[in-house]
Amino acid sequence: MDALRRYVFPVIWMLILSLIALALVKMAFFPSGADAAEEDPQFPTAEFDQYALVPVETGDLSSELVLAAMVQPDAGTPLKATADGEITKIWLHNGDHVEQGQRILQVRQVVEPEIIEMPMAPEELGEGEEAARAPAPQAPATEYRYLNLVATATGTLRGMEVAEWDVLAKGDAVATISPGTYSIIADLTPEQQLSLLDVDLKATAALPTSQDPVTCGSPAITEDSEVEQPEAPQGEVDPFTGEPLSSGGEVSAAQLTCPVPADARVVPGLGVQVTVDLGSRTGVLTVPTTAVEGEGTSGTVYAMDEETGEPMPLEVTLGMRGEGTVEVTEGLEEGQEVLQFAPGVDAEDDMHSVDAW
Repeated sequence: MDALRRYVFPVIWMLILSLIALALVKMAFFPSGADAAEEDPQFPTAEFDQYALVPVETGDLSSELVLAAMVQPDAGTPLKATADGEITKIWLHNGDHVEQGQRILQVRQVVEPEIIEMPMAPEELGEGEEAARAPAPQAPATEYRYLNLVATATGTLRGMEVAEWDVLAKGDAVATISPGTYSIIADLTPEQQLSLLDVDLKATAALPTSQDPVTCGSPAITEDSEVEQPEAPQGEVDPFTGEPLSSGGEVSAAQLTCPVPADARVVPGLGVQVTVDLGSRTGVLTVPTTAVEGEGTSGTVYAMDEETGEPMPLEVTLGMRGEGTVEVTEGLEEGQEVLQFAPGVDAEDDMHSVDAW
């Protein structure tokens, strides 16, 4: 009995305590699948009611468009030769700052002598040796005209490769006068460009060298007449027509240009973000973005049909889109109930923010 108390019982208690310790470790560090799903925000456990109703409410909306952009130097002014000639003097070179009207180089042109024919009087004509002794006319000395090429703008000389005694022809490129300024350029998709139509452009840029957003002084939209369309993957077909997709063509494109203030510290190629204010609305009818089908100004929301108990589509006219809400200008009344989630919308869609246009 003493041996049982001394050796067996302690071993049993040690096994029991070890099992309890292992169970506590598993509960603390290795939760079950259901517990993990409850704790993991990637797996929301809230029940999704596909027939949940929300009232049409009156509210305020504001919208903005955030664009990825890049800093690029502004285009310079080309400096071209204004006359034919040989370069005799160069006063300024690459990297030099020039003011508009300042002389840069000098060329010389040969002045062709003017030949004047004078008839000789009969009495001045000799005969025999007298005529042979008449002096031969001498060629006049070469004369030159000197012209200065002056700067057509203020800036810094770039790309100047001419040297003294080079020969220039009128219209030859001599250099480029860079203004030394920069602009922020953001490419626009057709949908983004459409959202900026009839909008009084107000934009700010977030620069890594500035704590506060920098205001764009004169933002503008520029359009390319034609750009090369990327080639479609080989073998890809149009899902609607079944025809092979073309591997080229021309499409329109546009960019938002935002001048960089002179006191801002930037370098070419710097990636930044531009935020365009699309305006605001007060006292407008709104519904959740998840309740709406469609893009642009035409859309569809759904109400419950009291007779059938099934969703019933309602055509609406849409206005501004905000963060998670959209304005309805026609088709609904305040207080009217619609489905919070249009048919086909997953619960996950409501848990992510919706980009405003």
